[in-house]
Amino acid sequence: MNLPRNIADFQGVWSLTRLIRDERAGHIIQADGQAELQQDALGLVYDETVTLRIPGQPAMTGTRRYLWHDAGDQIAIHFDDDRFFHALKLGQPRAEDHHDCPPDSYDAVYDFSGWPRWTVRWKVSGPRKSYEMETKYALR
Repeated sequence: MNLPRNIADFQGVWSLTRLIRDERAGHIIQADGQAELQQDALGLVYDETVTLRIPGQPAMTGTRRYLWHDAGDQIAIHFDDDRFFHALKLGQPRAEDHHDCPPDSYDAVYDFSGWPRWTVRWKVSGPRKSYEMETKYALR
């Protein structure tokens, strides 16, 4: 099975599609766009630009940035201010991790079984948030 084995395997431009099932708002939000992962001194910089489609609202642009630090057999993913977010274990078809953001909780499942296509699913729960988000990536 072809799997990502190091951080350099993610470098490049990825098309992405996203589906967010927001239980609190009762909405299904769709997004599409791209993520560009460029090398820096500690690993990769993940820059994402998407068009969000929220029911009843005009389409809007969303952006996010993460810092992916090389940590051997895993990638330490940080927010753009360099606070740790979660870790991504490499060399396996499926990887899971958890992030606490009190009072809410974030659980991620990465699926690399179709590499170089891959998916990440987040389940977010707590008193402030309740949604599931699935993002599918394909190398351009």
